[in-house]
Amino acid sequence: MKKIIYAIFFLVCFLTIVCFVMFNFVLYPTKFKNIVVQNAKVYSLEPALVYAVIKAESNFDEKAKSNSNALGLMQLLPTTANWIAEELNVSFNESDLFDPEVNVRFGCFYLRYLYDRFGDTDVVVAAYNAGETKVKDWLGENGKLNVEKIDYPETRNYLKKVKGFYQIYKNNELCA
Repeated sequence: MKKIIYAIFFLVCFLTIVCFVMFNFVLYPTKFKNIVVQNAKVYSLEPALVYAVIKAESNFDEKAKSNSNALGLMQLLPTTANWIAEELNVSFNESDLFDPEVNVRFGCFYLRYLYDRFGDTDVVVAAYNAGETKVKDWLGENGKLNVEKIDYPETRNYLKKVKGFYQIYKNNELCA
């Protein structure tokens, strides 16, 4: 009888671990790891934040296209991508945004640009979604984001979503 109880106990433990691992890999994947980690390092970003933005923007669909014509993993607008290409002094075609290497590089460049401009993760995330001009309206006198001033429900939800994903990825040792 003891052997059966031990066998059931170990089976339950094993299945719990398998379910946990599968849950993490399916719901919070770390696809494109080399590209994400390399570009996060180049632009002094946490890979967890880059993963959180990718998860929120495209759920890792490199061919994603939004109603506003944002493209690829990090859902960059072609106009923003053109500006980034000029800043990086590289040639660029709109279809390049479906290439994970280009998209993540450009997305990380843009996140770093926003960090250099605003210095606060919440502000950076809100600006990534709504644009840097609009986010200025939402800043308090201390330069921090005043969530009550955010008049875009999409940005409000996006900020919550990215912050939640960020915490999950931050606690996930597999994404670094």
